[in-house]
Amino acid sequence: MCSNFTTPETLLECSRPVEKKDLMSEMLEQDDEEVANNARHFMSHMNAQSYCCAEALPGVLGLDTLTEEKTLLDVGGGSAIYTISAVKSNPNNVKGLVYELPAIKPITEEYIEGAGLSDRVSVVPGNFFTNEPFPTGCDYVLFSNILHDWPDETNIDLINKAYDCLNSGGKIVISELLLADDVKSSTSSSTSMNVIMLPYTKGRQYRPKELFKRLEKAGFVDMHVKNLVDDYDLVIATKK
Repeated sequence: MCSNFTTPETLLECSRPVEKKDLMSEMLEQDDEEVANNARHFMSHMNAQSYCCAEALPGVLGLDTLTEEKTLLDVGGGSAIYTISAVKSNPNNVKGLVYELPAIKPITEEYIEGAGLSDRVSVVPGNFFTNEPFPTGCDYVLFSNILHDWPDETNIDLINKAYDCLNSGGKIVISELLLADDVKSSTSSSTSMNVIMLPYTKGRQYRPKELFKRLEKAGFVDMHVKNLVDDYDLVIATKK
């Protein structure tokens, strides 16, 4: 009997092409004009794809029933569809910040202006690959379809930066197509996306227990999963 079994993560890493730079890294090396032009098309696609999840987010997180003002930071929020939905659900008590690349900031602002929410949603220019911190004083930090694009070391840095910018009692919210903890029970959506990540990114889909471990190491507590829409789930954790 063979006792030397490989893990799903090791198997995926062995399948990853090493001679070719991934698509996401290539995009980051483009100049500002190229970034903006490509981003406009990509954001339009993601805006349409994210509609159902964005509409469901306020109810699942309880943002629509808040009775005091809270600030949501949407990291790499693109078209701001999640932030716009959150603020629309409770305009008196939800304030939005979208953290985006400087070259993309004007495009994000177009979406916000189109929604009539320029007084409640702001765009903060920045690059989450640098050491610059996220804006402080936030109550929620959202990563929607972000972590699956990047390697684990980058995601650990993002989780730590989220912890640092949150108020005590604030929550990190990670929206992804999660693999099942036992892998074999995973949905076809998450397993297919996991394979798609290989040639185009340095990332992969996560299992809940993997994210729980990383969140706990950063200092978060009360890690749990809530279903968002269909195969999309939220991993939520609280800052002490």
